Amino acid sequence: MRRLIRFLLFFLLISVPTVATSAAVNDGWKKVGEEEGIVGYSRSTTKSKVDEIKAIGVVDAPVAVVEAVIRDISSMPEYIFLCKEAFPINTAEMKSDGDVIYFYSLTDLPFPVWDRDAVARSVWTIDQKTGTIYCHTDGVKTSYQSRKGVIRMPYLMVDCTLIPRGAGQTEVIYQVLGDPGGDLPSFVVNMLIKDYGIKSVAGLRKMVKKDKYKNAKAVVTKTTR
Repeated sequence: MRRLIRFLLFFLLISVPTVATSAAVNDGWKKVGEEEGIVGYSRSTTKSKVDEIKAIGVVDAPVAVVEAVIRDISSMPEYIFLCKEAFPINTAEMKSDGDVIYFYSLTDLPFPVWDRDAVARSVWTIDQKTGTIYCHTDGVKTSYQSRKGVIRMPYLMVDCTLIPRGAGQTEVIYQVLGDPGGDLPSFVVNMLIKDYGIKSVAGLRKMVKKDKYKNAKAVVTKTTR
């Protein structure tokens, strides 16, 4: 508890007050920030003690390229905000195959707060008429890869939508709802994650320029909605 109090005092001292836009968007979403055309939103929810967040932005790359980046689980620390480690899982109990991918991720939180981790299952689908790709991710309740000093998130849900916008562009809608667990106050978590979606989409913009992704020509997702 003393560690937590020290962290709260430190965080409050370094935090710069911000005023969220009062106008709400659909379904209770409120604009909380914008960076180079990437708009961030948040809303309260009964599913978690912390806010759900969403970011919407255009990435200058075709859908196939953006899909290639996101499917490369091990690259997550390079663009997902606060992600410290990630790797795909393929075991008898959690088998990754085609449009179903299991993975582990570790979130790096500021000292003295313990890091959080999650084991999750992503399901990829595509709308063949529009070319829009959907990736829905749910946390998996398991003790796999449990670590000392790391708290397993009791709830996680992520939705990523990739919409073709012509001229080699993709609109990305990145939505996250999670419960960090532990005794970390919700207002602290909400301040930490306010820019989570914006920074992650901004990271995608950089990743699509890498040689290993930019030459992807065709989408991999086959499962239709």
